Amino acid sequence: MTRKKDNISFLSQSRQGLREEMGQLAGKSGLTLKNVVVSGRRTSLRLEPMMWDALLEIGVREGLTLNEICSLVEGRRVQSSLTAAIRVFTLSYFRTAAQEKQGWAPFSLSEFPLNVKPKTSP
Repeated sequence: MTRKKDNISFLSQSRQGLREEMGQLAGKSGLTLKNVVVSGRRTSLRLEPMMWDALLEIGVREGLTLNEICSLVEGRRVQSSLTAAIRVFTLSYFRTAAQEKQGWAPFSLSEFPLNVKPKTSP
């Protein structure tokens, strides 16, 4: 993705401080263990502090508790761990919000080729 103004990649601009910022956000161990109640059963999850913050922000925006969000994700996950499903849910939530803010229509899977063949030279 490049900006039209300066033709410099956003990723290139942000890489310089990204490692430092991620280290600060992740903390020393990188993961924080918390107990949640999922569908009436107590369990523990290990997530990055940034993920916990994102889940709490989603809760505030949607009027849900952390336990309700985790139960919602648990009820919809397929063949993955709850932790992985929560990470995907969080990414999807904010990605959708960013697309809507920019006025982008969500992409359908049919728009992406699943088997891309490498170009061959003649």
